[in-house]
Amino acid sequence: MRLLALLLIALTGSFASSAGAQSARPVLSADSADAMAVFRENIDAIHKRDRPRYLATYLQTDRLTRHGLRTLETGWEGWSARTQVGGWPDTLIVREMTVRPVAPGVVYGWYRYIGVNSGVAATGISTRTFVRTPQGMRIAVTASWPDTLPAPPVQR
Repeated sequence: MRLLALLLIALTGSFASSAGAQSARPVLSADSADAMAVFRENIDAIHKRDRPRYLATYLQTDRLTRHGLRTLETGWEGWSARTQVGGWPDTLIVREMTVRPVAPGVVYGWYRYIGVNSGVAATGISTRTFVRTPQGMRIAVTASWPDTLPAPPVQR
């Protein structure tokens, strides 16, 4: 009898966690779709050099985090992208843009890029962590660093 009770408890827990996972799937899918939309908005704003649209995709609090190979900066107020003139790449080619849900309301994304500035090309990887806010998905963490792999051929 005790074995049967333990088996029923285990099965109930299994069904409950399975049901919980299934009910989380639509939320994670919606989070991923929303994050991808913000990701595309962010890149399109770079292409069009539209600073207000670009900045609107970011978390505008002191928790905004930016990092590269040698730096880690936090905060919205001191971010140079808010006030700098120029700073846009001459050309930005984005490849392999991908997002993956991490938890409800949190999505990780990345892409490979080829950037051209003053005729000099550089390849790298850029990442974003998106968080759900009352205003929708926003980028909370952004990072970029050079890619040590050779650039893949560009298809035209």
